Amino acid sequence: MARSRAVRLVSWGLGGLVLGIGLAVLALNMVARTERGHKFVLDFTLKALGGSIDGGRLIIGRIDGNLFEGAKVYGVRLQDLKGRAFVEADSGFLDYDIRTLLSPRVRITRATLYNPRIYVFKLPGDTVWNYQAIFADTSTGPRKPGVERATLLDTVRVVNGLVRVQLPWRPDSTLSARGQRAEIADARSDTSQILVDSVAGGFIRTMNFTAMNGRLSRIRFAPGTRSGSRIHVDSLRTDAQIYRRPAHLVHGQAVVALMKAHIEFDAPLLRLRRSTVAASGVVRTDSFPEWFPADQAPMYDIAVSGDSIDFEDMQWLYPRFPGTATGALSLRIESRPGGTMFLARDTDVRAPGTRLQGSFGMLVGDTIRFMDVDLKAEPIRTSTIENMLPDGLPVLGLRLGGADIRGAPGGALPPTRRPPGGRREAP
Repeated sequence: MARSRAVRLVSWGLGGLVLGIGLAVLALNMVARTERGHKFVLDFTLKALGGSIDGGRLIIGRIDGNLFEGAKVYGVRLQDLKGRAFVEADSGFLDYDIRTLLSPRVRITRATLYNPRIYVFKLPGDTVWNYQAIFADTSTGPRKPGVERATLLDTVRVVNGLVRVQLPWRPDSTLSARGQRAEIADARSDTSQILVDSVAGGFIRTMNFTAMNGRLSRIRFAPGTRSGSRIHVDSLRTDAQIYRRPAHLVHGQAVVALMKAHIEFDAPLLRLRRSTVAASGVVRTDSFPEWFPADQAPMYDIAVSGDSIDFEDMQWLYPRFPGTATGALSLRIESRPGGTMFLARDTDVRAPGTRLQGSFGMLVGDTIRFMDVDLKAEPIRTSTIENMLPDGLPVLGLRLGGADIRGAPGGALPPTRRPPGGRREAP
């Protein structure tokens, strides 16, 4: 009898405890839906998410929702200590794991951002990128071994986003003062292939990615850590203005790793308006002083390949590509001390009146120099080929019904003038 009574007492005690916890959760849930509760959620969220921001400030204008189910935020702005924006968004939905908000690793299970604007820049005189400065770890206290500060996002949906990247630009230091002035004027002209503007302390080059819509997943954002940040792009649509003429990406899939001094990417599927290509490589955001002048960045080591290419889609890269040409190629893009090298292999291009097969290299620097040329054109329409070249047709011989174009002794054809937007020096 005593044992039975003890069991009943324990059962009533546990039931009361569960009921008490349930009522407490219900009360907190109801409070979190009130105006005062929203302020509590906002203050708590800012403290939690902003806890890993030593070099900046997180601002949220208003928040709806509650602490347990996630929230909808309005007027989001993440800025550096000088008040310059890194991220802005009109509004967004956030679902997060509440258990992580006070830990070094914040986990957001789902996010949707409307009209986000992301500004990534490194201005003349800066030693790090703005996002690296914002998330720099300035703490001096002990940290748990093996635990790095990071924000983990399971899925992110972007609606009508903008990303702007700005980095220092300067003229070739090996040119004379007059040559450098001419190069600056050329780079800032309306015909320049790159977008260059003057700022305090020098010049910047700008690249814009507009009308961005897509879905990202398995994001690890941890700038400044040894393992860096990583983003999986499940689908992406954007207009990419890397050069003045934008490239129109209809659908893209990729994995991108943001390391301290370089970016790695692997994009097995990039679908343009009429072309499908794959690309992978590394973009270095610093320079090698022993090989390159200081601030000469970014530097590329990129491989692009495609079996179905419409060269109108590639005119953003080289405006002289004929819009009616189609074909396949494997292209390597490398930064070299003399400029940017384009190495084309397995080329099979059909253009009006001609078909080009073979390989060639093109070093774009102060001048354009063709190297390792082994092209066969049959049949041939010289006007089509000549229109693709910046200054004339560098052929060594013609034969009836076609042409074999091969490199001159020494592996290079005579240099030609660079197209509009490049440095103009006589060969």
